[in-house]
Amino acid sequence: MAAIMEYRKLGELEVSVIGYGAWGIGGAPFWRTEGDKKSIASIKKSFDLGINFFDTAPVYGFGHSEELIGKALKPVRDKVILATKCGLRWCKESLSSLRKDASRKSILEEIDLSLKRLDTDRIDLYQVHWPDAETTQQETMETLLEIQEQGKIRCIGVSNYSAAQIKECLKYGKIVSLQPEYSLLAREIEKETVSLCIEHGIGIIAYSPLSSGVLTGKYDKDTKFKDWRSKGIIGTFTGEGFVENISKVDQLKEIAGVEGKTCGQTAINWVLRQPGLATAVVGVKNSAQVEENLKAIGWQPSIENDKKIEEIFALA
Repeated sequence: MAAIMEYRKLGELEVSVIGYGAWGIGGAPFWRTEGDKKSIASIKKSFDLGINFFDTAPVYGFGHSEELIGKALKPVRDKVILATKCGLRWCKESLSSLRKDASRKSILEEIDLSLKRLDTDRIDLYQVHWPDAETTQQETMETLLEIQEQGKIRCIGVSNYSAAQIKECLKYGKIVSLQPEYSLLAREIEKETVSLCIEHGIGIIAYSPLSSGVLTGKYDKDTKFKDWRSKGIIGTFTGEGFVENISKVDQLKEIAGVEGKTCGQTAINWVLRQPGLATAVVGVKNSAQVEENLKAIGWQPSIENDKKIEEIFALA
């Protein structure tokens, strides 16, 4: 039986509690895909199953992800929430060329490029991908407010921002969302950022709720990654920290089995039950994964198992 989708408010938007994460379908230099045909099929399947929030970024495949999202959702554009980002630029298609740039000049260039790739006249949620230390929050926010006034974007959000950076943004205008890494293995935002978001009505969009696949339970302590996960960009995928995480995931797998769920479904379900959470952006490669992920909705573990999960993954 298919799960019944749930929706939550995100500023003036209403978003599905599970969002489509389009990082993976962008392909190189971050991920391998199963081909554009399967990627587009997974987007359409997501919409058919009630997902209305689609999150992408220019840097995902250097524009390819945005193009696929735009193509797949063109027939249903008015029924979906398109979210993309700005502030990461490149001079050549490689990880080493990426630079943070949330300046007025850059944002004014990026917004038109994203609108063209997404084949739309407005973006529902426009997020600063990473804070840019070389540009003031005032310059960034004032530029975003300008393109919002022009009708090119509906709502403003930020990603990977600290509590202090969010407070600085709020001096100049309204933001409706924060997109941080948030999972059982990444709970740092609970220290001060979650309470700040709740206080100011800023919805949390969790990215990497499966810790880039680790919380699916498909890896073991001897797994060696050859992609970006070996480079220390985000997450813990090497060394003693990774071994410790795998030990925790093995315990979660046992609990999930008792609940009649997969490890991944249990991990997503935990994120969905956290205070301030608007939606969890989950990456997929094919339609089958979409259907699997949606089984995280509409249930919760027993009180005993919920307590065990909290003890295993307690925030240090």
